[in-house]
Amino acid sequence: MEFMSDMLSGADSGKPSLFEIVAQHKMSDLLEPALRHVTSVYAHRYPRYLVRILNWHEEVYAAIMLLVERHYLRNYGGSFTEHFYGTKRVRTHKIRGDGNMTRANVWGSLVFLVGLPLVKSRLDQYYEKISGGEAARLLGGAFAQAGESDDDRIPEGLAGASRRLAVLIQAAKRAFKRYYPHANFSYHMATALYYIAYMFDRTNYNSPWLHILGLQVRRMTAADYRAMDARGPSSKSSLLAPSNGSVIRFARNLVARLLTGGLDFLKVLLPLSIFFYRFLEWWYRSDFHKKVQQAPVPPPPMPLKPHVDGISVPEDQNICPICERPRTNPAMAPSGYVFCYPCIYRHVSETGRCPVTLARARTDGIRKIYTDA
Repeated sequence: MEFMSDMLSGADSGKPSLFEIVAQHKMSDLLEPALRHVTSVYAHRYPRYLVRILNWHEEVYAAIMLLVERHYLRNYGGSFTEHFYGTKRVRTHKIRGDGNMTRANVWGSLVFLVGLPLVKSRLDQYYEKISGGEAARLLGGAFAQAGESDDDRIPEGLAGASRRLAVLIQAAKRAFKRYYPHANFSYHMATALYYIAYMFDRTNYNSPWLHILGLQVRRMTAADYRAMDARGPSSKSSLLAPSNGSVIRFARNLVARLLTGGLDFLKVLLPLSIFFYRFLEWWYRSDFHKKVQQAPVPPPPMPLKPHVDGISVPEDQNICPICERPRTNPAMAPSGYVFCYPCIYRHVSETGRCPVTLARARTDGIRKIYTDA
């Protein structure tokens, strides 16, 4: 994948294509709903422990991703999805010839990787709440709920500082409701413009946030992979070896090694969870799921045999057993035998039984039979 986009002579082989950048962002966008789906499934089984986590899913997910992204930024020079696609972040202005990120770059990247999406998600939810829902957020104020709700009205009886505070809050809410769609549009438009400029080599930054941080996304080289391989075994031996015979330090290093290994294993676990989430989404929307969930058709009941005291059934199946003439306007009794509709209706109304089997029957159980004849 790393070299598929270098089709033009003289192209920068270290610069990822726009398709790789979009794939990274798409993968990042799929992580949150995949984990939400897994959490919701287990929350139905263990509501006592997981309902609160599900209610605060955005914050819990942000805390988890803060640890994950910090680990990958510090150890691999890129976010989780960037490292998964073989890219890293480098400084535009190198310090003493070194383009690796500094500690400030790492925390700045965490702000835009974790903090900004969380704030954006909460602002979207709040705008939906005060503006009338999804339609109002996407299509504008014309689709908002008409009228002012009780929550938007200033409570009566307030005076002094409390009333001024309530008026200020309502004014801020109205300003947010009015100007947030424009801010949301500017947010997405800025991302789209950077995509276009990046695609036509007008800029080396694929997002405005990287431009603010002064960081570029570059492909990892063979030297980067060799450095990671060389760093792995040495760090492992140093962490597992007890230092100065200290058991506490050895235990601390062992826990750190296990956490590091677990975070590295996320390179395999999280893509598998996305695949599993996509598979479940396809399964529940497909016809295969509907066919599996359908109950099997029960076999037809055994036919009732004629009673010895009932009327006989003629050999010709087109003959009505009651009037012994060809059936007209055929109808079926609950017992399964077919008669003329007037004949069986009159007989069941008078006797309440099938004339052949003498089984109990009601007129509302008679079913008309429609034929082409």
